[in-house]
Amino acid sequence: MKKCIIFFPKISSSGLPDAFSWWMQAAATYGIDAKICFFEDFGFAKLPDKPDFVVMRGYDSRISLFYENQGVKVINTWEAMDCSHNKWKTYTALLDKSIPTPLTVLINNKTTFDSLAKELGTPFVVKQTNGSQGYNVYLVNTTQEYLEAYGQCQYNAIAQKYISTSHGHDVRVWVIGNHAVACVLRYSKSSFISNYSQGGQAKSYPLTADIAKLAVDASNACGLFFSGVDLLFAPDGNFTVCEVNGNAGFRTLSEVSDFNILNTFFSS
Repeated sequence: MKKCIIFFPKISSSGLPDAFSWWMQAAATYGIDAKICFFEDFGFAKLPDKPDFVVMRGYDSRISLFYENQGVKVINTWEAMDCSHNKWKTYTALLDKSIPTPLTVLINNKTTFDSLAKELGTPFVVKQTNGSQGYNVYLVNTTQEYLEAYGQCQYNAIAQKYISTSHGHDVRVWVIGNHAVACVLRYSKSSFISNYSQGGQAKSYPLTADIAKLAVDASNACGLFFSGVDLLFAPDGNFTVCEVNGNAGFRTLSEVSDFNILNTFFSS
């Protein structure tokens, strides 16, 4: 019987629905002995026997590299997780593969609102470089808004061209290996961002060949095996890649369909 360890941050234990049960039940369905461990206990608790593979439900280089250096398969590897978690690294990885994505500028303390407005137009988007779930994402129109947003991002941010044709809605695509397996339309009636964690909603959306190819290409550009790729509706009627998430949740998918993505994950 194959063995795997699934690492979570302890904060996940307070979330609903019970993510632990989802993962454990799906693993058992495919004859995999899964064990849940927490990042915070690594190095203190006795480690389980060497597993066949490790699943990372968060970002921790210590744990990833510990197992990778032992030759254990880690999903996703630290290099891939770091690429997806750092929005500037994601942007450069997408550019390297000629994958469409909004023009992005890395901000530093000398970057001014006027220089960004000249490059990106106004309004433009400011995001924390290593943010997630739609937190610390701002649409800015003025110098004051820019300075406030930059501060909220702890002076670690990128600026991105605002895609007005995708205001309040985008498409989240889940990728496993070289296959896009599902997608939903996420939307918000009150914000320009549509993340579920920020009050957005979701409904089913057709997974076309064009959507699937773009999502798989973006996931592969970051080196990910399991990912969530967010696509914006571009002005020309096509899609452009907004973000690539190496720690993709799937609550939205479970609410709009009966598709069990974890069964697909463990059977891949």
